[in-house]
Amino acid sequence: MPIQRITSADWDAGIKKIPESFRRDCRYLRSIRKGGVPYLLSPSEYARRGDRLLDRLKFDPSPAALRLWAFIFSEKDRLFLAKENGWKIFAVMKDLGQTPVITYSVPKSLSFYADALWWAPCFAENPRLLDEAEKLGATNELCFVRAALGAFKTLDYFPMPDLCFAGVGSCCDDFSAVMQLIEWQGAKVHWWEIPARHDRTRNNISAKFAKTPFGKTDYPRRAVEFLEKEYKGIVKALEKESGSRITEAMLKDSLCRFNRIRELVRNLREMVYGAEKMPLPGLETLLAEFIGIHACSEPEESVNVLECLTEEVKKRIRGGISPLKGNPVRIYWVTPPTDASLITLLEDSGACIAGSDYMISHSYYPLRTGIHPLNAVAENYMDDLMIGSLEHRAKKIVEEASRFRADGVLITGIFGASHCPFEEKIIGDMIKRELRIPVMSFDVPYSPGRHSEQVVNRMQSFIEVVKLRRKKR
Repeated sequence: MPIQRITSADWDAGIKKIPESFRRDCRYLRSIRKGGVPYLLSPSEYARRGDRLLDRLKFDPSPAALRLWAFIFSEKDRLFLAKENGWKIFAVMKDLGQTPVITYSVPKSLSFYADALWWAPCFAENPRLLDEAEKLGATNELCFVRAALGAFKTLDYFPMPDLCFAGVGSCCDDFSAVMQLIEWQGAKVHWWEIPARHDRTRNNISAKFAKTPFGKTDYPRRAVEFLEKEYKGIVKALEKESGSRITEAMLKDSLCRFNRIRELVRNLREMVYGAEKMPLPGLETLLAEFIGIHACSEPEESVNVLECLTEEVKKRIRGGISPLKGNPVRIYWVTPPTDASLITLLEDSGACIAGSDYMISHSYYPLRTGIHPLNAVAENYMDDLMIGSLEHRAKKIVEEASRFRADGVLITGIFGASHCPFEEKIIGDMIKRELRIPVMSFDVPYSPGRHSEQVVNRMQSFIEVVKLRRKKR
């Protein structure tokens, strides 16, 4: 039976047809409230609560996809409920996938990524968080992560964390500045340093190198040794804040929990991006990928959500079903777009997302068992494409774009992000040279309530070029 993407208004009617048995399964924080808290609401409801962009998107029509959307957008409800019930709340900033493996070893705690607030002004279609950040010294010279500072001021998206973990060093210099301003606003912060991953060259031939077991990335051993010491500092800070000792067994339990989440995300990506007919739209795949970095403040329900979505994708692949019309051209997307509605625009224009580098690829790999958990987390961090050379990241993008049979590559930059102007040319040039497929890059402007006409014209023109090129082939 053919299916197609639907609007938030369509979901208002469609949600009434979802069986009660399915609704009963959609609950979070069962360990706080008996039976859990129901969260299966339509996108329109979350739009009325403030995320107005949801009314301009198109959604997959399955209950599994609705469950994904509702789970993602109910995160702030979980954080406030947990805080009210005496749980510890930890804010994690900058490492994208590593520190939560450690923080979730603390019983009765939730962790969230403050970095994720960079999307908030776009989804709210309201610059309030950016305006608040500007009042506190984070002006528009910085990228949209400055919205996190505004959120720490308003506390609309989360309660004041008991402790923030701020990674500095080989990371975004914009957010390093924002994190300092967050601490100056009174937040309790534990600072730790992220080392750079230097390539093996003639200049450092004396350094001892190893290779990650899953990403196959060369790295200097001293970087992992340094990171493991930094993670021991995080453990000490957690013990001091929680008042309880964190054992190796507790860390192993958390590692296993995240390995299950990562396995689900990894398998889902492979199924979706590798399929001949795209079984899931790009927005849902993007949301699923980001669950892997922090479990959206609910590891138990994260597994349930991902398992449910995986079963839906498997069923569609078996039946050759796709929510996208015709034979869309395959676009590999580099860097997550500030404006999520661009993915809807791309799919409306006759394309689909077949592969992505959303700067979190290290969070798809398993965390190695059989070694100390902190060593496993440090080793996995060496697969982070953002702490090494741009050439290394470009090679990984080329390899994956080729494997997923991309017809073109789209690179969306972030206004104010200092790394974007440098990496776009290096990545684009390598793709053109190695794959000989079209590449387009541009910065995504903040245009609440509508698309920038320039962006619409550029995207639609690019997709037409890709279509013509595929037709000639």
